[in-house]
Amino acid sequence: MIENKNPAGIVLMATYNGRAHVIDQVNSVLSQHHVHLRLIVGDDNSADNTVDLLKRLDASDCVRIVQYLEPSGGAGQNFLRLIRDVDLADVDFVAFSDQDDVWGPNKLSRAIAMLDSQCADGYSSAVTAFWPDGRELVLSQNSNQTDLDFLFEGAGQGCTFVLRGEFARQVQRFALEHRELLGSIHYHDWLVYAVSRTLGKRWAFDPEPSMRYRQHDGNDTGARGAFAGARKRMALISNGWYANQVRQLIAAVSALDDANAAIPSDFCSIWRRPRGLRRRAQLARVLFKRGRRRSSDCAVLAVAALLGWL
Repeated sequence: MIENKNPAGIVLMATYNGRAHVIDQVNSVLSQHHVHLRLIVGDDNSADNTVDLLKRLDASDCVRIVQYLEPSGGAGQNFLRLIRDVDLADVDFVAFSDQDDVWGPNKLSRAIAMLDSQCADGYSSAVTAFWPDGRELVLSQNSNQTDLDFLFEGAGQGCTFVLRGEFARQVQRFALEHRELLGSIHYHDWLVYAVSRTLGKRWAFDPEPSMRYRQHDGNDTGARGAFAGARKRMALISNGWYANQVRQLIAAVSALDDANAAIPSDFCSIWRRPRGLRRRAQLARVLFKRGRRRSSDCAVLAVAALLGWL
């Protein structure tokens, strides 16, 4: 249980050329109700005045800026670097924040309450995606976990993640001890969810939106309900990028002591077989039933397996 009346924690924000929206997001983070927090910003060698804007904030006691001069290669690697570098001792919770969204004022307090009520170690929520033209779309969560979903998807938008302090420290130790396995991981949030499941942790899926998820040309992947985001996802599957990420994720979590119990043996035997029609058919059958939490996503995985993309 997080027993403090106003629990204390850290919000990790990764920034890169974020001057257009970062101040709005920082203000929404610092306006959270019923928590004590520090915002730690890891800037990925921005070429605009993101850092200068942050330094002008009249909140120096609550905001710390870490300027990285070596580019990380992407938002996920920036987050992983920040997770390794920040002192997480004694915090009740750790949350992730993108640079361009807007949090609701009770985002963190609601997350912490749900972590406690469900005896969970990790939390994610639905979001309200919004576009410059005024469109809005609630991106809901699917909480129907399978025994394989964590190997093929994360737990929703990483910008909604809140981790119990002890679990965050376990993630940090993992990131420090297995740095060589994580160098090409693209999605830090997918990795965190996979670590949680491999360690037998419980995850809380909140069906209510906790934040506004800004959509623009610079989004890493974009909203699930948007055509551009769907097209990009399909391209990543067909060109082999997604399969490579799955392989790297499996290799990473396999370094954990509990991996043999967490990763089903029937899947492992199929996944490791030489590529061929038999493997395609068997893998498609398994993924169609258990690959992800949504049945429609399972169907996409099954087709990708049959086509030899996985």
